[in-house]
Amino acid sequence: MPTIDRPPIVIDTNVLISAGLLPRSRTAEALAVAVEHFVIAQNEATWSELETRIARPKFDRYFGDDGRLRHLIQIARSIRMVPPASSDAVSRDSDDDKFIQLALDAGATMLISGDLDLKMVRGYKGIEILSPALFLARLEVRK
Repeated sequence: MPTIDRPPIVIDTNVLISAGLLPRSRTAEALAVAVEHFVIAQNEATWSELETRIARPKFDRYFGDDGRLRHLIQIARSIRMVPPASSDAVSRDSDDDKFIQLALDAGATMLISGDLDLKMVRGYKGIEILSPALFLARLEVRK
């Protein structure tokens, strides 16, 4: 169960899946650091996207059914579900807007993403959109 006093952060689907695919990667390290210092904000749309995408056959050779379930459970232990309220449309790819909307709804100031369309949206309403490596660098500077 996430600790309430930790600030919210949004992590997009590609980062959450990549962390499970490559457990020794910088992306997995970023997820681990985020879980330690933040509560991961999710809503029905982002969670549904994660469940749907991780179930794709192209990931069979990496996860298998048990691995998928374990990864989803691990993520679920660190999330807070946030009801949707925002409807801002700012990304070139409208499918990515749900992550910016979630950050606004959760009061998150950081969104971790490897998506180029999302990373092009810089500093929208105080939300930093950071690659996993840049997120790790930002937290290192804060220590």
